[in-house]
Amino acid sequence: MNFVQERLKAPGVPLLVTLYLFVVIGFGVVLGIPALFGNGMMETQTVGWGGRELGIAIGAIIAVVSRNAMAYLIVFVAGVFRELSDALEALAERPANTASAVMIGVLGLVGALCAWFSYRGLRENAEALVANRAV
Repeated sequence: MNFVQERLKAPGVPLLVTLYLFVVIGFGVVLGIPALFGNGMMETQTVGWGGRELGIAIGAIIAVVSRNAMAYLIVFVAGVFRELSDALEALAERPANTASAVMIGVLGLVGALCAWFSYRGLRENAEALVANRAV
């Protein structure tokens, strides 16, 4: 964990947020690549779905490698809107897939919380930079 804290975690962002980005990367790559090539595990995992998942995973990789809280924030906001659209789609099915919508909604809430922590880290870093310039 020390390596992750020192070399991969964005300054000001909690370690759990970075670890959750690794989960996003894992699922995005493992589920996105097969779907992108037409081999999704479920009927709903279309080529477009795979591209969307892989795109967010690539954004998460860039965020972790760059150690940039703004990049974290962008990835999590994109994920929240992905989850929102997926939940709405699950509710639009006939009959409505309420269980999936609730599960997706929980993931969206976790993403929103991570976005908030990323924003908070971004603000802390900005305030520290301003304070250092004033000295």
